[in-house]
Amino acid sequence: MADKDWDGHPVGGVSVFPVTGIKMGTAMKGKAGILRVEYGTEPTLRKRDAKQFLMNPGQLRELSKRLAKLADRLDASESGSETIN
Repeated sequence: MADKDWDGHPVGGVSVFPVTGIKMGTAMKGKAGILRVEYGTEPTLRKRDAKQFLMNPGQLRELSKRLAKLADRLDASESGSETIN
């Protein structure tokens, strides 16, 4: 595990949930965005849950930049490392 801020899995490593869907919308008369992240809660993905986040335009832009940077790193990676930064 790369960072103490990450939730740990009982058998070691980082606890993760596969994302199964993403939805977006607006709130507060168009002044904020809503990001809904849907995810599987167990390995077969039969059980799912979702969290909804209210974000301002700056937060949405920052998230977009960070996700694009992560995608670029994954595309360029040849090592298969599980490092989280």
